[in-house]
Amino acid sequence: MINIGQGQLNSRAFISINALIFLVIFNYPFLGASYNAAAQTENTSILFMLALPALLFALLHTFLSLILWPRSEKWVLTFLYVVSSAVLYAQMSYRVVFDYTMIQNVFETDASEATSYLASSTILTLGILIASSVSWLWPVKVKYSSTWKEISARVISCGAILAVAMALTLGCYAEFAATARNNPELKRQIIPFEWVDNTYDYWRDRLITDRQEFVVLDPAPTLNKVGQDKPRLTIVILGETARADHFTYNGYERETNRYTTPFQVVYFKDVISCGTATAVSVPCMFSDLTRKDFSSSAAKNRQNLLDLALQSGIDVTWIDNNSSCKGMCSRQVYEQVETDASDPLCDGDYCFDEILLVRLKAKLTQPANRDILIVLHQIGSHGPTYYRRYPDAYRLYTPDCPRSDIQNCSTAALVNTYDNTIAYSDYVNAKVIELVDTAEYDATVMYISDHGESLGEGGVYLHGLPYSFAPKTQTRVPMWVWTNHHPQVLKNCLAPFTEPTLASHDNVFHTLMGIMGISSTAVRPELDMTSHCGELAAL
Repeated sequence: MINIGQGQLNSRAFISINALIFLVIFNYPFLGASYNAAAQTENTSILFMLALPALLFALLHTFLSLILWPRSEKWVLTFLYVVSSAVLYAQMSYRVVFDYTMIQNVFETDASEATSYLASSTILTLGILIASSVSWLWPVKVKYSSTWKEISARVISCGAILAVAMALTLGCYAEFAATARNNPELKRQIIPFEWVDNTYDYWRDRLITDRQEFVVLDPAPTLNKVGQDKPRLTIVILGETARADHFTYNGYERETNRYTTPFQVVYFKDVISCGTATAVSVPCMFSDLTRKDFSSSAAKNRQNLLDLALQSGIDVTWIDNNSSCKGMCSRQVYEQVETDASDPLCDGDYCFDEILLVRLKAKLTQPANRDILIVLHQIGSHGPTYYRRYPDAYRLYTPDCPRSDIQNCSTAALVNTYDNTIAYSDYVNAKVIELVDTAEYDATVMYISDHGESLGEGGVYLHGLPYSFAPKTQTRVPMWVWTNHHPQVLKNCLAPFTEPTLASHDNVFHTLMGIMGISSTAVRPELDMTSHCGELAAL
């Protein structure tokens, strides 16, 4: 029964209309990208152009037939439409896809980070999308048959639609196979299948993680004190969203490293990141796992760098001006910077990274009677609100882009804004070096970013693309090391790894273990960039 005049639809018509909405509105980017990909081949046919939407409609129809039932159907659809609207907006505005890593980012971000993506244009666009897809649902009365008649009717309708779609698809199977094989990223754009599937996988893994047994890598790591007159102080500055090709050290034409240059840091060109998002790269860096065998659940259920440092006798502290330590500091001292607007360095939502200097200075006032490891987690160049990452005094490149809908800024303004964040981070990093250089320690500072960033190249913004097809702007990151004791030894020791792509996040855990002088069975010498330095490895 279809009686729209009286606001009444039978269940099959109701399901078909919603499947059509998901096909035409929410999968418009997927269909467009698929047609463009298919057009690159020589044998694209009209049959393929018809078969693709037919097959997707059949799959959407079957999916909705399985989940839409009396008394809950409108609530379920409202939820699907609201989330899918946000996903569609992100895809069209920033070219991001909601694979497993992006879903992990969504659930592990904080409120201030999430709201940074909201602008008036965002709210307006989402409002229109949600209203246009949801508003018609609630006035409509959906008429259902008795249970068994309803089930049989759905089976018949789904079977018929799938049969037609499959017949069309088989008629151009070679084109489907070639397009899918050559463009594996296309399926990640299908709404709502991709985000629903990855959300399920994420929460399944969370439940599995909670039941996993904790892995002890080394029950008795030891601290090597040979040749040490002072306690060691190791500072790890964990950068955020800094891409290597915007560092002067990496050959960039702008002086984005003007503040640290006088300290003659040892710079590593085009370091390969473990992931394209914080939720992956941070646990990967601090775990013994390499990118090839990394999983978030495994990393969170085993000893990491901070655990082994603490167990060996080092005082360990994580100071955070970002969202969190992603599960890496749950057994150590953790200090989250409060974004209290009464502090001149904070605005109520964020704090400039200079706030980390205040915390570090307070930490260094304590007596120097043991080795210390401090992680300073910067907000760095976190987008899309790049303009909120630096004070006006460090607005070096203008005009900048003072808005969160960065796709509406010119390329020049967006790059200026981003470069301001890199230069300001460099200023903060130089101040960290100055501060620890005056402390009563043998100090070493390592700076490394978690992942890079896209600034509109190819229409892609931000980060988080699946690693298999992410651009190098998201997977090549800056890294440098400085020390105030045996600096020339350090430079000579690390020199073989400073050429492009010879170092990666895989080296961080093992190299820091070497720098801190920790002897452990968890260390893999081939990944420790100081292991070939003999007795001088523990600086």
